[in-house]
Amino acid sequence: MPVPRRPFAGLLLAALLALALAPPLQAAVVVKAVASDANPYGYAFRPKTLPVGVGTKVTWKAVAGFHNVTATSKNWAKSSSFSIGSPTSYTFKKAGTFRYRCTIHSSLASGTCAGQCGKVLVG
Repeated sequence: MPVPRRPFAGLLLAALLALALAPPLQAAVVVKAVASDANPYGYAFRPKTLPVGVGTKVTWKAVAGFHNVTATSKNWAKSSSFSIGSPTSYTFKKAGTFRYRCTIHSSLASGTCAGQCGKVLVG
């Protein structure tokens, strides 16, 4: 006797598998501006490189000092100051590599950032 087919069960299994393999959606992520003896400017962003999903809100918070987030890649616009207790944030709505720096604690020469620099990898 033939076994009846269940197309709904196959579709449900395929949908569950797709959800399981999809990258996790992140609601909010924090980048901290911290003191750093390793950096000649005295401060660093932690993490320096941040991988996130599309739609993620990234918040920059100061643990020490006064800072800013200034976009250095042309695919986004951001220029905001922040200090302890007054964070700044941005929601990344498209995939790409988004570079930034603190103009107070870094230098930029020929497109190369030294000092308090970071990037968000959205994918």
